[in-house]
Amino acid sequence: MKKFATLAVLAAAGATSYAQSSVTLFGVADVVLQSGRGSETNRTSVGSGGLASNRIGFRGVEDLGGGLAAGFWLEAGYNIDDGTGVSNTFNFNRRSTVSLMGSNWGEVRLGRDFTATYNNIYDAFGDNGVGALLKTTSLGSNYGYAMQTRTNNAVSYFTPKNLGGFFGQVQYYRGEAANGASDGNGYGLRGGYENGPLNLGVSYGSVSSLGAYGDVTHANVGGSYDFGVARLLVEAGQDRSKGRDENARYYMIGATAPVAGVGMVRASWSRVSVQDTNVQANKFAVGYVHNLSKRTALYTTFAYLKNKNGAALALNGAKTGLGDNSKGLDVGLRHSF
Repeated sequence: MKKFATLAVLAAAGATSYAQSSVTLFGVADVVLQSGRGSETNRTSVGSGGLASNRIGFRGVEDLGGGLAAGFWLEAGYNIDDGTGVSNTFNFNRRSTVSLMGSNWGEVRLGRDFTATYNNIYDAFGDNGVGALLKTTSLGSNYGYAMQTRTNNAVSYFTPKNLGGFFGQVQYYRGEAANGASDGNGYGLRGGYENGPLNLGVSYGSVSSLGAYGDVTHANVGGSYDFGVARLLVEAGQDRSKGRDENARYYMIGATAPVAGVGMVRASWSRVSVQDTNVQANKFAVGYVHNLSKRTALYTTFAYLKNKNGAALALNGAKTGLGDNSKGLDVGLRHSF
């Protein structure tokens, strides 16, 4: 009986230890048929991530006691149309971080992660597919470097979730350029308020010494309000090249509306422009997502892009001339696990 009791105690201790730690496998498989039309060439293809970016990852949390926890997150992107990793290699390029978290003081996170300015994007299309908002990077310049999606070598601090709806993030990262140069060094700040139907955020970021563009800064403000029948989203941002004394700006107004508990209509207008040059592009997008289950959805999005004054942006891989227009259509299937 003593041996049996000892084994029972050890088993219970092991079960308690296991309950305090968890590791989760997760991912998204999203395939999309893409059609792009332009004044010069058209393109039809099978692509990835029209509703959500394809990914596979592992995340885990260990309870250290006293309200303290440690966590890790390893997430890799891949192309479902041909099975390759992003940039033809498989690595944890979407996120690779380790964290120390406290329920009363927040989280310190280190590694490759979203930038603070990208975390402040409010987009009706979730920054995916042909309907995603136009950003300054769409113009093919380094303007958008300060609002890059992710950054390496980052140290971030996130405020706790018990501040009455207020939240904040402070981020610093190193470019780790040769000979100790400051190229690629940067930082980001984000703050906001989220409570009930209201969500507001503002952010600012800066990246050092980017060749002829000099230091590049980015600022944006955005928010959303859920009216129940529909959710309104707005976003505005600006990138500034100090070396060339030029600004590029973008704006977005969008909305999402649930349909009979099984679907969602999405729509937006977005604009990107370069100050003092009148180079400009406007995009109108509308789409529908139909949920077959909690994890599987069918979707479609149509977008129309209008170029002005020398802009030549095109949709879904098509090519269009200066000042000409472009159309794009996505039809896809997304499964999450």
